[in-house]
Amino acid sequence: MKLVKTLITVSSISTSSGPSYGVYYNGKIYIVAQSANQLQVISNNSVIKTITLPSYPPAVPFKVTECNGDFYIVYQKGPEINSNGDVIKVFRLPNTGKFPEICSADGYVIVTASDGNKVYFIKNGIVHNVTVMPSPQGLAYDVATNVIYGISLKDFKIVYNFTLNESGMDTMTFVPPDEIAVATYDQQVFFLNATTGKVIAITTLPVGDAGINGYSQIVYIPYDGLVAISLAHNNDQVALINGSIVALVTVGNAPNGIVYDPQNHQLYVMDYASNEVSYFSPPPPQTTYSTTKIQSPSLLPYMTIIVVAIVIVVVGSLLIRGRKI
Repeated sequence: MKLVKTLITVSSISTSSGPSYGVYYNGKIYIVAQSANQLQVISNNSVIKTITLPSYPPAVPFKVTECNGDFYIVYQKGPEINSNGDVIKVFRLPNTGKFPEICSADGYVIVTASDGNKVYFIKNGIVHNVTVMPSPQGLAYDVATNVIYGISLKDFKIVYNFTLNESGMDTMTFVPPDEIAVATYDQQVFFLNATTGKVIAITTLPVGDAGINGYSQIVYIPYDGLVAISLAHNNDQVALINGSIVALVTVGNAPNGIVYDPQNHQLYVMDYASNEVSYFSPPPPQTTYSTTKIQSPSLLPYMTIIVVAIVIVVVGSLLIRGRKI
Protein backbone atom coordinates (compact mmCIF):
# COMPACT_ATOMS: atom_id res chain seq x y z
CA MET A 1 0.00 0.00 0.00
CA LYS A 2 1.32 3.43 -0.93
CA LEU A 3 1.67 5.74 2.05
CA VAL A 4 -0.20 9.04 2.05
CA LYS A 5 1.59 12.18 3.20
CA THR A 6 -0.11 13.93 6.12
CA LEU A 7 0.68 17.19 7.93
CA ILE A 8 1.10 17.04 11.71
CA THR A 9 0.22 20.41 13.23
CA VAL A 10 1.66 21.18 16.66
CA SER A 11 0.07 23.73 19.00
CA SER A 12 1.05 24.83 22.50
CA ILE A 13 -0.39 25.73 25.90
CA SER A 14 1.42 28.07 28.30
CA THR A 15 2.06 26.54 31.72
CA SER A 16 3.89 27.37 34.91
CA SER A 17 7.64 26.84 34.87
CA GLY A 18 9.21 23.45 34.31
CA PRO A 19 6.37 21.14 33.24
CA SER A 20 7.78 17.65 33.70
CA TYR A 21 5.24 14.79 33.52
CA GLY A 22 1.50 14.27 33.52
CA VAL A 23 -1.40 11.85 33.55
CA TYR A 24 -4.82 11.61 31.88
CA TYR A 25 -7.87 11.25 34.11
CA ASN A 26 -11.58 11.72 33.49
CA GLY A 27 -11.27 13.92 30.43
CA LYS A 28 -8.49 16.13 31.76
CA ILE A 29 -4.68 16.22 31.68
CA TYR A 30 -2.92 16.70 35.03
CA ILE A 31 0.68 17.95 34.81
CA VAL A 32 3.43 18.60 37.33
CA ALA A 33 5.03 22.04 36.91
CA GLN A 34 8.21 21.05 38.67
CA SER A 35 10.00 24.39 38.90
CA ALA A 36 6.84 26.14 40.10
CA ASN A 37 6.01 23.39 42.60
CA GLN A 38 2.50 23.07 41.19
CA LEU A 39 -0.02 20.61 39.79
CA GLN A 40 -1.94 22.07 36.84
CA VAL A 41 -5.14 20.82 35.20
CA ILE A 42 -5.69 21.09 31.44
CA SER A 43 -9.12 20.84 29.84
CA ASN A 44 -10.09 21.77 26.28
CA ASN A 45 -6.44 22.66 25.66
CA SER A 46 -6.33 25.35 28.35
CA VAL A 47 -5.04 25.41 31.93
CA ILE A 48 -8.19 25.57 34.06
CA LYS A 49 -6.75 25.09 37.53
CA THR A 50 -3.43 25.43 39.35
CA ILE A 51 -2.77 23.75 42.69
CA THR A 52 0.25 24.62 44.80
CA LEU A 53 2.09 21.55 46.05
CA PRO A 54 3.80 21.43 49.45
CA SER A 55 7.33 22.78 49.26
CA TYR A 56 10.10 21.40 51.43
CA PRO A 57 13.40 22.24 49.70
CA PRO A 58 15.33 20.59 48.26
CA ALA A 59 12.45 18.23 47.40
CA VAL A 60 10.85 18.82 43.99
CA PRO A 61 7.74 17.16 42.51
CA PHE A 62 8.53 14.95 39.53
CA LYS A 63 5.87 12.55 38.23
CA VAL A 64 2.19 11.96 38.87
CA THR A 65 -0.26 9.10 38.48
CA GLU A 66 -3.92 8.57 39.35
CA CYS A 67 -5.43 5.67 41.23
CA ASN A 68 -9.08 5.42 42.30
CA GLY A 69 -9.58 9.16 41.93
CA ASP A 70 -6.55 10.17 44.01
CA PHE A 71 -3.34 11.63 42.62
CA TYR A 72 0.03 10.26 43.66
CA ILE A 73 3.08 12.47 43.13
CA VAL A 74 6.62 11.15 43.43
CA TYR A 75 9.29 13.66 44.45
CA GLN A 76 12.95 13.84 43.46
CA LYS A 77 15.44 14.34 46.28
CA GLY A 78 14.69 15.71 49.72
CA PRO A 79 13.34 14.33 53.00
CA GLU A 80 9.92 12.98 53.81
CA ILE A 81 7.14 15.54 53.32
CA ASN A 82 4.63 15.81 56.12
CA SER A 83 0.90 15.78 55.45
CA ASN A 84 -0.41 19.28 54.86
CA GLY A 85 -3.65 20.77 53.55
CA ASP A 86 -5.24 18.45 51.00
CA VAL A 87 -2.39 15.97 51.29
CA ILE A 88 -3.76 12.62 52.38
CA LYS A 89 -0.62 10.70 53.19
CA VAL A 90 3.10 10.57 52.52
CA PHE A 91 5.09 7.38 51.98
CA ARG A 92 8.82 7.33 52.61
CA LEU A 93 10.40 5.28 49.81
CA PRO A 94 14.17 4.80 50.04
CA ASN A 95 16.41 5.11 46.99
CA THR A 96 13.89 6.56 44.56
CA GLY A 97 16.85 8.47 43.16
CA LYS A 98 17.06 10.66 40.09
CA PHE A 99 14.70 8.93 37.65
CA PRO A 100 11.88 7.21 39.57
CA GLU A 101 8.94 5.93 37.55
CA ILE A 102 5.37 5.83 38.85
CA CYS A 103 2.18 4.32 37.47
CA SER A 104 -1.05 2.72 38.65
CA ALA A 105 -2.30 -0.78 37.88
CA ASP A 106 -5.12 -2.88 39.29
CA GLY A 107 -5.61 -0.55 42.26
CA TYR A 108 -1.91 -0.40 43.08
CA VAL A 109 0.47 2.53 42.74
CA ILE A 110 3.88 1.31 41.60
CA VAL A 111 7.13 3.25 42.10
CA THR A 112 10.67 2.30 41.07
CA ALA A 113 13.70 2.96 43.25
CA SER A 114 15.96 4.13 40.44
CA ASP A 115 18.92 4.47 42.82
CA GLY A 116 18.38 1.04 44.34
CA ASN A 117 16.98 -2.35 43.37
CA LYS A 118 13.36 -2.23 44.52
CA VAL A 119 9.93 -1.73 43.00
CA TYR A 120 7.30 -0.55 45.49
CA PHE A 121 3.60 -1.47 45.36
CA ILE A 122 1.16 0.63 47.40
CA LYS A 123 -2.49 -0.18 48.07
CA ASN A 124 -4.78 0.80 50.95
CA GLY A 125 -1.85 2.40 52.75
CA ILE A 126 0.22 -0.81 52.69
CA VAL A 127 3.59 -0.89 50.91
CA HIS A 128 4.97 -4.07 49.34
CA ASN A 129 8.36 -4.21 47.65
CA VAL A 130 10.04 -6.56 45.23
CA THR A 131 13.78 -6.83 44.68
CA VAL A 132 14.71 -6.56 41.01
CA MET A 133 17.81 -5.73 38.99
CA PRO A 134 19.83 -2.61 39.95
CA SER A 135 18.54 0.85 38.99
CA PRO A 136 15.01 0.04 37.81
CA GLN A 137 13.43 2.92 35.91
CA GLY A 138 10.77 2.06 33.33
CA LEU A 139 7.45 0.37 34.01
CA ALA A 140 5.25 -1.43 31.50
CA TYR A 141 1.81 -2.78 32.43
CA ASP A 142 -0.19 -5.45 30.60
CA VAL A 143 -3.78 -5.16 31.80
CA ALA A 144 -4.75 -8.47 30.17
CA THR A 145 -2.28 -10.59 32.14
CA ASN A 146 -1.90 -8.28 35.17
CA VAL A 147 1.86 -8.29 34.82
CA ILE A 148 4.06 -5.23 35.26
CA TYR A 149 7.83 -4.95 34.85
CA GLY A 150 8.07 -8.73 34.82
CA ILE A 151 6.22 -8.93 38.15
CA SER A 152 2.86 -10.58 38.78
CA LEU A 153 0.45 -8.51 40.86
CA LYS A 154 -1.06 -11.73 42.19
CA ASP A 155 1.87 -12.72 44.38
CA PHE A 156 4.53 -10.01 43.85
CA LYS A 157 6.98 -12.53 42.45
CA ILE A 158 9.20 -12.08 39.43
CA VAL A 159 7.80 -14.01 36.51
CA TYR A 160 10.74 -13.63 34.12
CA ASN A 161 13.71 -11.42 33.29
CA PHE A 162 14.78 -10.01 29.95
CA THR A 163 18.36 -9.02 29.20
CA LEU A 164 19.56 -6.52 26.59
CA ASN A 165 23.20 -5.88 25.78
CA GLU A 166 22.81 -2.14 26.24
CA SER A 167 24.37 0.54 28.42
CA GLY A 168 21.11 1.09 30.26
CA MET A 169 17.33 1.07 29.90
CA ASP A 170 15.48 4.34 30.33
CA THR A 171 11.75 4.01 29.71
CA MET A 172 9.35 1.36 28.45
CA THR A 173 5.73 0.81 27.48
CA PHE A 174 3.51 -2.17 26.75
CA VAL A 175 2.35 -2.56 23.14
CA PRO A 176 -0.72 -4.81 22.86
CA PRO A 177 -1.18 -7.61 22.42
CA ASP A 178 2.24 -9.03 23.31
CA GLU A 179 5.14 -6.59 22.90
CA ILE A 180 7.23 -4.27 25.06
CA ALA A 181 8.96 -1.20 23.65
CA VAL A 182 12.14 -0.36 25.58
CA ALA A 183 14.17 2.82 25.05
CA THR A 184 17.87 2.74 25.93
CA TYR A 185 20.64 5.23 26.56
CA ASP A 186 22.30 3.96 23.39
CA GLN A 187 19.61 5.87 21.45
CA GLN A 188 17.71 2.78 20.41
CA VAL A 189 14.17 1.50 20.92
CA PHE A 190 13.84 -2.28 21.18
CA PHE A 191 10.56 -4.05 20.50
CA LEU A 192 10.46 -7.32 22.44
CA ASN A 193 8.04 -10.21 22.51
CA ALA A 194 6.57 -9.90 26.01
CA THR A 195 6.44 -13.67 26.48
CA THR A 196 9.79 -14.82 25.13
CA GLY A 197 11.88 -11.65 25.42
CA LYS A 198 12.97 -12.10 21.80
CA VAL A 199 13.87 -8.87 20.00
CA ILE A 200 11.38 -8.26 17.18
CA ALA A 201 12.69 -4.92 15.91
CA ILE A 202 15.27 -2.28 16.78
CA THR A 203 14.88 1.41 15.96
CA THR A 204 18.02 3.56 16.05
CA LEU A 205 17.52 7.30 16.45
CA PRO A 206 19.78 9.42 14.18
CA VAL A 207 20.07 12.32 16.59
CA GLY A 208 23.81 12.53 17.30
CA ASP A 209 24.54 13.90 20.78
CA ALA A 210 20.87 14.66 21.39
CA GLY A 211 18.04 12.29 22.10
CA ILE A 212 17.01 9.78 24.76
CA ASN A 213 18.01 10.35 28.38
CA GLY A 214 16.58 9.68 31.82
CA TYR A 215 13.87 12.31 31.35
CA SER A 216 12.52 10.74 28.15
CA GLN A 217 9.17 8.97 28.22
CA ILE A 218 7.70 6.44 25.81
CA VAL A 219 3.96 5.78 25.42
CA TYR A 220 1.78 3.57 23.26
CA ILE A 221 -0.82 5.25 21.01
CA PRO A 222 -3.80 2.90 20.60
CA TYR A 223 -5.30 5.13 17.90
CA ASP A 224 -2.71 4.17 15.29
CA GLY A 225 -0.55 1.52 16.96
CA LEU A 226 2.55 3.73 17.09
CA VAL A 227 4.73 4.48 20.08
CA ALA A 228 5.89 8.01 20.86
CA ILE A 229 9.09 8.88 22.71
CA SER A 230 10.30 12.28 23.86
CA LEU A 231 13.90 13.11 22.93
CA ALA A 232 14.66 15.04 26.08
CA HIS A 233 18.43 15.52 25.82
CA ASN A 234 19.46 18.68 23.92
CA ASN A 235 16.46 18.28 21.68
CA ASP A 236 12.98 19.52 20.80
CA GLN A 237 11.43 16.50 19.14
CA VAL A 238 9.12 13.56 19.72
CA ALA A 239 9.75 10.43 17.66
CA LEU A 240 6.82 8.39 16.36
CA ILE A 241 7.90 4.78 15.84
CA ASN A 242 6.39 1.51 14.62
CA GLY A 243 9.59 -0.53 14.48
CA SER A 244 11.19 2.19 12.37
CA ILE A 245 10.98 5.97 12.62
CA VAL A 246 7.71 7.20 11.15
CA ALA A 247 8.14 10.89 12.02
CA LEU A 248 10.15 13.32 14.14
CA VAL A 249 7.70 15.92 15.41
CA THR A 250 9.14 19.27 16.53
CA VAL A 251 7.74 20.46 19.86
CA GLY A 252 9.17 22.74 22.57
CA ASN A 253 12.57 22.62 24.26
CA ALA A 254 13.53 19.60 26.39
CA PRO A 255 10.36 17.50 26.01
CA ASN A 256 9.89 15.25 29.05
CA GLY A 257 6.56 13.56 29.73
CA ILE A 258 3.97 12.47 27.15
CA VAL A 259 0.27 11.92 27.82
CA TYR A 260 -2.24 10.43 25.38
CA ASP A 261 -5.84 11.68 25.58
CA PRO A 262 -8.13 8.86 24.38
CA GLN A 263 -11.10 11.21 23.98
CA ASN A 264 -9.62 13.63 21.46
CA HIS A 265 -6.79 11.35 20.23
CA GLN A 266 -4.13 13.97 20.95
CA LEU A 267 -0.65 13.68 22.43
CA TYR A 268 0.37 16.20 25.10
CA VAL A 269 4.10 16.77 25.56
CA MET A 270 5.56 18.52 28.61
CA ASP A 271 8.25 20.89 27.27
CA TYR A 272 10.32 21.46 30.40
CA ALA A 273 12.57 24.27 29.17
CA SER A 274 9.86 26.11 27.22
CA ASN A 275 7.29 26.36 30.03
CA GLU A 276 4.61 24.93 27.79
CA VAL A 277 2.74 21.81 26.80
CA SER A 278 2.78 20.99 23.09
CA TYR A 279 -0.09 18.98 21.68
CA PHE A 280 -0.87 17.37 18.35
CA SER A 281 -3.04 14.68 16.83
CA PRO A 282 -1.13 11.53 15.92
CA PRO A 283 -1.73 10.59 12.30
CA PRO A 284 -4.02 7.77 11.24
CA PRO A 285 -2.44 4.42 10.37
CA GLN A 286 -0.60 3.88 7.08
CA THR A 287 0.56 7.45 6.52
CA THR A 288 3.83 9.35 6.33
CA TYR A 289 4.18 12.79 7.71
CA SER A 290 5.68 16.25 7.72
CA THR A 291 5.39 18.62 10.67
CA THR A 292 4.95 22.28 11.44
CA LYS A 293 4.98 24.25 14.70
CA ILE A 294 2.30 26.87 15.44
CA GLN A 295 3.16 29.69 17.84
CA SER A 296 0.12 30.60 19.93
CA PRO A 297 -0.17 34.34 20.76
CA SER A 298 -0.62 33.41 24.41
CA LEU A 299 2.72 31.59 24.62
CA LEU A 300 5.47 32.80 26.86
CA PRO A 301 8.79 33.44 25.02
CA TYR A 302 11.04 30.43 24.78
CA MET A 303 13.62 30.22 27.54
CA THR A 304 17.22 29.54 26.59
CA ILE A 305 17.96 27.35 29.59
CA ILE A 306 18.45 23.61 29.38
CA VAL A 307 17.37 21.00 31.88
CA VAL A 308 19.67 21.02 34.89
CA ALA A 309 20.75 17.62 36.15
CA ILE A 310 19.35 16.76 39.57
CA VAL A 311 21.65 15.34 42.22
CA ILE A 312 20.96 11.75 43.16
CA VAL A 313 20.00 11.32 46.81
CA VAL A 314 19.03 8.38 48.96
CA VAL A 315 15.47 9.22 50.01
CA GLY A 316 12.51 10.20 47.86
CA SER A 317 8.93 10.93 48.77
CA LEU A 318 5.54 9.93 47.46
CA LEU A 319 2.74 12.42 48.03
CA ILE A 320 -0.97 11.75 47.61
CA ARG A 321 -3.32 14.57 46.68
CA GLY A 322 -7.02 14.32 47.41
CA ARG A 323 -9.59 13.73 44.68
CA LYS A 324 -11.12 17.22 45.01
CA ILE A 325 -9.14 18.41 41.98
